[in-house]
Amino acid sequence: MSDAPPDPRQAYWNELTTCKIVACYVKRYRDRQMVWIRAIGIFKAIVTSGTIGAWAVWKEHAFLWGTLLAAAQVLDAAKEFMPQTKNIRNASDFVAALESILIDARFEWYEMFSGKYDADEIMARWRKLAKLLSETEGKYFPEGLPVDPKRQRLAEADADAYFKNVYGTGSDANG
Repeated sequence: MSDAPPDPRQAYWNELTTCKIVACYVKRYRDRQMVWIRAIGIFKAIVTSGTIGAWAVWKEHAFLWGTLLAAAQVLDAAKEFMPQTKNIRNASDFVAALESILIDARFEWYEMFSGKYDADEIMARWRKLAKLLSETEGKYFPEGLPVDPKRQRLAEADADAYFKNVYGTGSDANG
């Protein structure tokens, strides 16, 4: 193990890529939460429209149709209290805030890569970026995000593709 301090530019690049990976992870998390909300909406639409027609045709199963209709109404009334609804809002707001931070970070990276900042200035900017990521995550996900190794791998691949597209190199390299 080396006692040498990290290369400031590499430390900043690593934090920049971490921010992008987190943004990709939360986008995928948000999209997964949306699947639940859509499924409930589809169930509700089918049940409310189909139940009335089925009730008219098969009156002997009125209890079944009434139960399904009641379930759809309960789901509709409870949707604002469902964790997925809150999670979608928080994830969307988090991603918007993080993407704004990333825009600034990318411009700072360009200036660093161009040699505008010395090592101390780069480390100060790295600290600021790391702190912004931590504060933003704490604001929108105070209990933290659920860990999902598959989602993590996909987010890393998303971020890697992004950095290859923007900088011509993957997220694990020094852009």
